[in-house]
Amino acid sequence: MDKNKGLKNIVFSFFSQIIILLLGFFVPRVILTNYGSDTNGVTNTITQIFTYLALLEAGIAQATTNSLYPFINDIKQNKENISKIMSISRRYFRKISYIYAIIVIFVSFAMPLCLKTSLPYWTICLYILLEGIISLISFYFIQCWNALLQVDGKSYVISNIDLIYKILCNILKIILAINGINIIFIQCGCLIISLIKLIIYHIYINKRYKWIKFEKVNSNEKLENRNSFVISEIAWTIFSSTDMIILSIFCSTQFASIYSIYNMVYLAINSLLNSIFNSLKYMLGQLYFEDKIKYTRLHDLFNSIFMGIMTLLMCVTYFLILPFIELYTKGVNDINYIYKEFPLLFCLIQLLSWSRFVPGNLTAIAGYAKKISYVSIIEATLNLVLSLILVRYYSITGVLLATVLALLLKVIYCNWLSDKIILKRRLINSIKILGINWLVFIVTVLLFHNFELQIKTFGKFIFYGMILTIIYFIIIILLNCIVNKDVLESIKNMLKRERNDKNGFK
Repeated sequence: MDKNKGLKNIVFSFFSQIIILLLGFFVPRVILTNYGSDTNGVTNTITQIFTYLALLEAGIAQATTNSLYPFINDIKQNKENISKIMSISRRYFRKISYIYAIIVIFVSFAMPLCLKTSLPYWTICLYILLEGIISLISFYFIQCWNALLQVDGKSYVISNIDLIYKILCNILKIILAINGINIIFIQCGCLIISLIKLIIYHIYINKRYKWIKFEKVNSNEKLENRNSFVISEIAWTIFSSTDMIILSIFCSTQFASIYSIYNMVYLAINSLLNSIFNSLKYMLGQLYFEDKIKYTRLHDLFNSIFMGIMTLLMCVTYFLILPFIELYTKGVNDINYIYKEFPLLFCLIQLLSWSRFVPGNLTAIAGYAKKISYVSIIEATLNLVLSLILVRYYSITGVLLATVLALLLKVIYCNWLSDKIILKRRLINSIKILGINWLVFIVTVLLFHNFELQIKTFGKFIFYGMILTIIYFIIIILLNCIVNKDVLESIKNMLKRERNDKNGFK
């Protein structure tokens, strides 16, 4: 296992995300101030629609990575197997691209009729069509290669290319929006930039993976566990993407805008942490097939680190989210953006999601995708039903509460399955890791639920953010070291081996 790859992945992914997030925060603000909450709500709703349309590729990428893991440690000896898997994967992606194109055309004409908005029909229609073409390019040409790059520990390549693409797109959006240019022209610009992204991919892949020979494969040759991954991906997409659409249909696109601004903050935090995890995830996949004992230590280490980081971020965000929203939406008066119950609900959603992240990754690697798919269906169904019921009585709050309740099911199941069935150990190992971090957040809420920070400038916002981060960093580190001594011991052993073996973790 090459630790240099892991370090390179972390560095590039982290800094790429920081730059993308900083630019990304400007875009909704510019959209809000120049076009209003209605347009912002529409564009974010369309984004969610395309999340649903991405279901067509559901499970292909995950099934591809899982099929590649057993062969990636020795590429020279497994070139034929890897080429075959890539051929099957490409066949899937290209097949669904044609179906995707047809559905995009249909949605572009039908969806504008369903939205409660003042935007012209043809503006929304063309916006969807252009967004569809951008996604189609990715489906047909790029997604297959992304799976290989991730398994091969080269997520930094994906990060760098995405960084270039998103910087150019966001700068374009900001410039055109400030000048009041129609949002259709913004989409046209992003389409041109996506073609540049494709060219960069083409150059890199032709240089690094010339040895892959794409061959004609029989229709009966399939990726292992693909159907199970398809079900899980569909369920997860339904689960994570219904909120915005339900609000747009049953409330208004302005309420969808409120949700999107809060969600933007939490998605930014999640994407930052996710980029780091994805940069290292290949280690877990490769190590599982090499050494189960070493994998278990690494599993607990990952779970402890990422839960600790997420807990720190959520505790800080709990204090700062409302002051940030107030500063961010200053001057936007067409609807109220301040809801005091939102910090708790949004933070709970993120904590629950990460409580199953590492265990959920293990279930995929270990071949338990079928079992997880059943639970995913129940989770998505429960979330949808509860959202449709609660939105009528509690609007956005009801939708968020439905998500929290539905998440609990899969959190419990993923941790039970990974510990008891796959790792064949007591559940207490994961309970200790999750419990201490959850306790920190619960105590924070109980002690400070009526406390409000008076922050009127972004300078004060940054100052308080730094102070709170330092405080919670110390608290979480100390408590995790006290409670999770096994994880602490694993870190010590890894550092000791690092000093004795310059070749890295073995």
